[in-house]
Amino acid sequence: MEATHIREKGVVEGTENEEVLLKNIIATHPLYEVLIQSHINCLKVGLSEAEVFDDDALKKLVNSKSKATPGANTSELDHFMEAYCMALSKLKEAIEEPTKETNAFIRATYHELKQLEEVKHP
Repeated sequence: MEATHIREKGVVEGTENEEVLLKNIIATHPLYEVLIQSHINCLKVGLSEAEVFDDDALKKLVNSKSKATPGANTSELDHFMEAYCMALSKLKEAIEEPTKETNAFIRATYHELKQLEEVKHP
C-alpha cells in the first residue's frame, strides 16, 4: 500500500513537472508574444473609450518569458500556436463587427434624443 502511494505521488509529481516544462516551452515559443497580443486585442474590442486596458504589465511578463532560453519547438506546437493565433484573430473580427454596429446605433439614438430635447427646449 505504501509503495502504491509513493508510486501515485511520483506520478503526480511527474505530471506537475511535465506541466511546468510544457508551460516553459510554450512561453519561450516564437509565437507566444503574438498569441498574447492577439488575446489582448480581443479583450480591447469590448472596452469603451472610457475604459483603458493597461497591458504594460502583461507585456513585461511576456517579454521576460520570451527572452528565456528557447525550448525545442515541435511542429505540433508550432501548428497549435499558429492555429490559436488565427482563431483569436477571427474571434476579434467576429466580436468587432457587432460591437461597431451597436456603438453606431447607440450614438444615433443619443443624437436623436438630443435633437428631440433641443426641439422641446429651444
